[in-house]
Amino acid sequence: MADSRILLAGLEEYHRELERHLSQLTAEYQHLDTSWRQFNAASEGDYADQFRAGWARTTQRFQEYIEQTQKIITFLDERIEHLRNLNKSESGLIG
Repeated sequence: MADSRILLAGLEEYHRELERHLSQLTAEYQHLDTSWRQFNAASEGDYADQFRAGWARTTQRFQEYIEQTQKIITFLDERIEHLRNLNKSESGLIG
């Protein structure tokens, strides 16, 4: 049988990296969105209208990605907690 501590360590590392990735992506997206809002306020015409439609789709996709990534993080939280409890019980720490 595989050592669940190895799996736990891998999941914890993946969890940390995924949270770091999500935090960095969110910050970069917010910066980009601020730039977009400045551009949007100053732009007019057909090109600006086309760009707005494209940006709306981009915003939707970013939000979907962020939401799905957060769901993965929540799932990992649950699995990590389960493995921690399993490891405690296997080592005799829980009666």
